[in-house]
Amino acid sequence: MEGTDSRSRPDASSGHSRATLTVVRDPAAARWLLRPSSLRQLEPFLGATRSVSEAATLRGERPNTVLKRVQRLQQLGLLQCVERLPRAGRSLRRYRASADVFFVPFEASGADSLESALAERDAYWERLLRRNVVRARMEAMGTWGTRIYRDARGRLQVQTAVSPDANATMLDASMPAALSAWRDQVMLDHTDAKAFQRELFDLLLKYQRARGAQRYVVHVGLAAVLSDPRP
Repeated sequence: MEGTDSRSRPDASSGHSRATLTVVRDPAAARWLLRPSSLRQLEPFLGATRSVSEAATLRGERPNTVLKRVQRLQQLGLLQCVERLPRAGRSLRRYRASADVFFVPFEASGADSLESALAERDAYWERLLRRNVVRARMEAMGTWGTRIYRDARGRLQVQTAVSPDANATMLDASMPAALSAWRDQVMLDHTDAKAFQRELFDLLLKYQRARGAQRYVVHVGLAAVLSDPRP
């Protein structure tokens, strides 16, 4: 692959004792890896060897659709054919990502700043979460409004509401499991903030290990407010 450095190294996260690592400097390949929507097309082959039909089954797509992407991924140097199994007619080709670990340095991302790089990467997930929270709320309670008020503790509240005097709640057992909550007035000492950070991360890992029937998008965030965005 042009614009890459490849080498092998031990890497426990990949599941391989000698994982191959590639530093991607080619802008086209870097853009493909940094877009969540296109990265998911490489995912079936990352650290695994699969045929086009196997990847199509895994992603719930048509083999012809996956084949076109496989060809593009090969052109970018991100995927390679590693096995040809003899069979009647054409041999069965099986593919694997060209590395077990890809690293894209900031300068290859094409972003103007680290903030814009993060914004571009997160935009896909934010849209996915927002779209499906809205869908869940609409299916459960139709349209809604927004209540803006100060609570009993004197804190500003901006809440989804079903009427001028009643906030909406999705916590009842009969309601969909959907949540989008922002708080910018949580006042913590550093010790409490670090404890909160660890608890959030542990909770995320706990449920990420589950193997349920429905795919969910989850966003967990926490940061000290050192500067407010300009209006």
